[in-house]
Amino acid sequence: MTAVADNGVGMRADEADEVLLVRARRRLRELVALLEIAPFAAATTDAMRAYLDEDADDAGEAFARFCGLSPTVRAQRAASASEALS
Repeated sequence: MTAVADNGVGMRADEADEVLLVRARRRLRELVALLEIAPFAAATTDAMRAYLDEDADDAGEAFARFCGLSPTVRAQRAASASEALS
């Protein structure tokens, strides 16, 4: 199965999962920073709700598929995705 990335380049579904997971992790880091700086600000609440509405379900499903891979394959794909998206 092939998915299409935001830039229109075709990629395997597992590659799309890895891209989604890296992006979700980056967004979650931003949320953690907001929680540390302004935990009770309306902007923090809005950012958390937006993540839950927009990305959390897809990221959770992608993570479940990723966890179903062997540890060796997970390590290889995580390293490749991190390098490609850094």
